[in-house]
Amino acid sequence: MDEPIALGEDERTQGEKLAWKLLGPPLYYCAVCLRRAHVDGEPPVVRRTCSHDDGQVIAPRKAIVAGEGGLSPVNKVRMAWWQAGAKLTGRCI
Repeated sequence: MDEPIALGEDERTQGEKLAWKLLGPPLYYCAVCLRRAHVDGEPPVVRRTCSHDDGQVIAPRKAIVAGEGGLSPVNKVRMAWWQAGAKLTGRCI
């Protein structure tokens, strides 16, 4: 998986870099330093693990485009797997 480009200094710990490499990026992260962020509620409330209040929060996602016939059984299983993995790990896998 390609390493992202931070707008500022990459402030991730070695553990965070390893998790990023093995599991993929977190569901939400700061564009400035690549540290994980938490987004909850309606309207969304962003809680960061860094001190960048003005930077963007990136939300990488995987998507499957389905035509008029809907998803094939294989893609339904694949999407369910991705959703379960994201819910368990808090990462897009």
